Amino acid sequence: MAIVIAKEVALARSDILAFGLLLWVVYIAIRRLWNNRQFQAFAREHKCEIPPHTANTLPWGIDRMWRMVQLTSQGADVMESVIMPSFRSTGWTFQSSGLFGAEPLFISDPENLRAVFATHFSDYGVESLRLGAFGFMVGKCIFTTDGPFWEHSRSLFRPHFSTGQLGNLGATEKAVRDLLTAIPAQNSQSWTEEFDLQPLFLRFTLDSGTDFLFGVNVNSQLGAIPGSLQDDDTVNQVTSVAADAVGGEMNFSEAFHLASIEVTKRAKLQSLYWLANSKKAQRAVAYLQTFIDHLATTNKPAPEEKTDEDGSEGKFTLLTALAKDTHNPIELRDQVLFALVASRDTTAAMLSWMFLMLAKHPFIFQHLRSAILTDFGSSSSGGTKPITINSLKKCQYLQHVMLETLRLYPPGPLNSRVAVRDTVLPTGGGEDGKSPVAVRKGTVLNLCVYATQRRADIWGDDVLEFRPERWMNRRRSDWTFLPFSGEQYALTIAGYLTVRLLQQFDAIEAVDDLSKIPQFVTVTLEAKNGVKVKLRKAAS
Repeated sequence: MAIVIAKEVALARSDILAFGLLLWVVYIAIRRLWNNRQFQAFAREHKCEIPPHTANTLPWGIDRMWRMVQLTSQGADVMESVIMPSFRSTGWTFQSSGLFGAEPLFISDPENLRAVFATHFSDYGVESLRLGAFGFMVGKCIFTTDGPFWEHSRSLFRPHFSTGQLGNLGATEKAVRDLLTAIPAQNSQSWTEEFDLQPLFLRFTLDSGTDFLFGVNVNSQLGAIPGSLQDDDTVNQVTSVAADAVGGEMNFSEAFHLASIEVTKRAKLQSLYWLANSKKAQRAVAYLQTFIDHLATTNKPAPEEKTDEDGSEGKFTLLTALAKDTHNPIELRDQVLFALVASRDTTAAMLSWMFLMLAKHPFIFQHLRSAILTDFGSSSSGGTKPITINSLKKCQYLQHVMLETLRLYPPGPLNSRVAVRDTVLPTGGGEDGKSPVAVRKGTVLNLCVYATQRRADIWGDDVLEFRPERWMNRRRSDWTFLPFSGEQYALTIAGYLTVRLLQQFDAIEAVDDLSKIPQFVTVTLEAKNGVKVKLRKAAS
């Protein structure tokens, strides 16, 4: 009897579970139907039309996603292999198939960029996208969050990048001298041997960035030159790590590269980002975190220590501001690591592309050098004018060369946002692409300034030519040109180094064939083969 009762109870339970599951499925179906009707009504109300849609071979765009992950793993060019062909064949705003029925948007229309970044800024967020992908490397920081945490972080970061803080370029000069020391010696014809400028730029931006942001130059440039730093007190742990001088299976540069590759894969995998979680990448992130922990711990001011912000002696840095605001060591590390990534990689990428262009176009190099000598003097004369943020801004041809570099090779070629409510993009819908587009809550928007800044209908038929003169009469305030956040910092640091290099050297020669320069995207748009050149020392 007991067995019969037990079977009946079990049967009743299974019936209840089945009925509950049926109710849940019906509820989901009804809710989805209701949401679709609501969204369609919203689209009609705003006179929206559907944007063009890319074709995919496999459901959910798996073929496209997998190809992008593979290209990233191979260090290949995702921009020109996948993204730009899609824009050219489909339209400058289009929709694609994503995982589990999602339909992400790809955008390069200036008006739509303006809506996302300015007029409808509050309709979009980043946290649900970035925290899973980029949080693997930089954790919870200003780059991976929305809302009050982001607003508060911004209030701490923003003052430090003001003109006043940027105006003190003494630390930059020290990093410049270290870079000049690292350039190979010249032969009897005053030419250097062939060498790669890219690692020198990365060490320069690391040294100047750590001093600007945290009050300490980690001396990675000199630390990479055997015998340049003899004092054991100077060659400390953080200097050795930054200079790739620590033994073992991984060095600092490799750790940075591996972590960046993994983050890029995670971003391409969308909601399946957790599949990119290799042991080697985990060790790379742990390596970077150890570096930052040491940097923050050894240079964090004591609670009672005064700073310039208080009106007394002492160097006020971003680390100072963050350390005063948080006592959570992990949050402090994440914020500091992101600031270092941003200051190091974006500026170094810009410098790398700019000197590749100068090597490819010697007449532009000579024009720029002439402008620099006119405004700042030569190295033999010791420089007739000081290099300041204002004098750099007034050297117009230098500014034009840097802006043209950022146009063709933006350090951040892709950005992304997710709609936090139903909203509208002003253009991109319909057969002519001019009607508004309704954006459903939860839709991912992939924003491609790389495509915007390479559109012939905006920039002219010579859009792919490196021509600084195009900036002579062009406004920078429209939405056809969007370099990256922190642009003024990069322009100041890169401009300063460029002035000092061209004061010292009067010619540049490319080692590689620059007719087609391989590129790939990790955290930034990088020159795959580096910046291999020879430089000629200017006559004294």
